[in-house]
Amino acid sequence: MFILILFIIMVLASLFSFAFTDRRREYALIATAIFLIATIVYSTLRFSTGYGSGGFRSESVYNLAPSIGIAFSIGVSGFADALLILSGIVIFIAAFIAGKHEFTQTMYSYIMITEVGLYGILISRDFLFFYIFWEVVLIPVYFMVAQYGGRNKDHVSLKFFVYTHIGSVFLLLAIFTVYAYHYDATGVFTFEIGALMQSKYIDMIPTALRYFAFFGFLFAFLVKMPSFPLHSWLPDTYETSPYPGTVILAGGLSLMGGYGLFGILMPIYSSLGTGILQLLVALGIISLLYFSFTALIQKNLKRMMAFASAGAMGFVTLSFGAGLLEGTKYTASLELAGGMFQIVAHGLIMAMIFTALYFIKISTGKETTYGLGGIYREVPMLSTFLLAGLLASLGLPGLAGFIGEFSILVGSFAAIGWLILLVILGMIVTASYHIWAAQRSLYGPYNENLGKIADLTPSRFAILIGTFAAIFILGIVPNLIYGILVSYVGGII
Repeated sequence: MFILILFIIMVLASLFSFAFTDRRREYALIATAIFLIATIVYSTLRFSTGYGSGGFRSESVYNLAPSIGIAFSIGVSGFADALLILSGIVIFIAAFIAGKHEFTQTMYSYIMITEVGLYGILISRDFLFFYIFWEVVLIPVYFMVAQYGGRNKDHVSLKFFVYTHIGSVFLLLAIFTVYAYHYDATGVFTFEIGALMQSKYIDMIPTALRYFAFFGFLFAFLVKMPSFPLHSWLPDTYETSPYPGTVILAGGLSLMGGYGLFGILMPIYSSLGTGILQLLVALGIISLLYFSFTALIQKNLKRMMAFASAGAMGFVTLSFGAGLLEGTKYTASLELAGGMFQIVAHGLIMAMIFTALYFIKISTGKETTYGLGGIYREVPMLSTFLLAGLLASLGLPGLAGFIGEFSILVGSFAAIGWLILLVILGMIVTASYHIWAAQRSLYGPYNENLGKIADLTPSRFAILIGTFAAIFILGIVPNLIYGILVSYVGGII
């Protein structure tokens, strides 16, 4: 009930934001901070009692049209709970860095509506509302890029919208497929996710339509992550989007794809079959390698980190496929929990990196490796935070990025054998371009053409140190989330 009340307040607050003709940024900051704190308090209380076997908390069901199975049904699993906190952090950071001199008042309403969409996706237990909130996220992000984006913003925003909307169409077709055949099997219309996503009903769908439904779900989820070869919207959208939008793209939209895999599809893992899981393993490895080598040749740091973000999500795809191919429950739990942990860590790390890059862009007007150079001399605090984000992104032990990648690496070996060497190769390349970017941009001779530049203000320092603290704490005490994720996996497989 608490989550439902919080969500209703969030919806009303986002709509009410349009009434502000001034100080909408302050309103958005206060509102998103309250939602984040409330979610953390709720989650802390729930964590203290545990989630048992991956069960749902704060469940509510309101039948709206029982004859056709439409109900507003919500519930929060341990995995969804972790992502609720992540989405709250990402949205607050986006609202914080959206300076009122760079954006109009509408930007803050877009950010708040995006939070409503993300929250709705993570708490919905009804496929119809899950799909509605899935689309709700798409619309404000499209307008962020179209209105506030950089070069070619019209073309890029349209490409982003069309690409991701095609994924949404296949998602809707997949939902209606399982909805129709569940009625054939039971005589009951329902959009309840828990009722529809059961292997005993999924396996009764004719083979061609069953694989069409799998294709629809996977297409929608892999576009959002994104995964090779469904990534062509990624580099231009990340680069063109205003930085608050890029933070949301990296931390928010990618979690949607990951939640789709682990929150929606994992309960029917036995129906997916070995072939689909092996395909996902291949896509995960190819994504890691392809995005790593592509990032290696980028000169624009924002574009480089876009590919780094996609490469990190390749670990998530790999963990889902390889984890469900595992023969033993222990290693499967290790790997699957590692994949979910990676989603959380990736969202925090990318939010920190893009925030630091934004502050550098504001100070220097540059975001390319060759346009910068030696800026540590002038802005040591800002440079240190960017370096910390890059080290976390490459998986340095002691920081959050290490936990997920290590769990996936160890857990995958039993399922993929010596193909693990390709994963290690991707990790080596990833580490190489992260270090090179840091060395070229932050250290060495200072680019005197940049002139005198200012370091972090107290408020900017606070947002970066707060994000880094979360990354550090999860790196040192991963069981704050990891144990909950293992419990979630144990309730399903």
